[in-house]
Amino acid sequence: MEPDLPDGAVHTVPSLLDDQFRAWRLGTALFAMFGGLALLVAMVGLYSVIAFDGAQRTHEFGIRVALGARGWDLARLLLAQGLGYGVAGLALGLALVAVTGRLLASQLFHTSPRDPLVLAVVALLLLGAVVAACLAPARSAAAADPRSSLQAD
Repeated sequence: MEPDLPDGAVHTVPSLLDDQFRAWRLGTALFAMFGGLALLVAMVGLYSVIAFDGAQRTHEFGIRVALGARGWDLARLLLAQGLGYGVAGLALGLALVAVTGRLLASQLFHTSPRDPLVLAVVALLLLGAVVAACLAPARSAAAADPRSSLQAD
């Protein structure tokens, strides 16, 4: 009807929402990246501690094998030690969540800081990371040769 009328700016709803949520998506991606990096650093640190402890205990492992221990028994020793560290860290983390959860409640979307499903998934993920970090030292402990480890001293 009015050919001289200027065209209005037409935008789709998803394009408008993308502009609104771009900063939130970037923040979420950065938090996920830093969280993954922190998990990797924790796994490397735990691997280093368990591997060092296993290397220091080669003489003990040799004596245990000479007295009849199986490789699985030695691996279980190192896995239990690593899981002890992991469970202690997990208990400390859950205690911190219980104390500081109220401070983060306003930043969470559709969940609470004490959501049992989220806490259970995170706990299982962290315990899986602990087991993964302890597998290589446990395998090397399981392959301990009593003769070479006793002759090393």
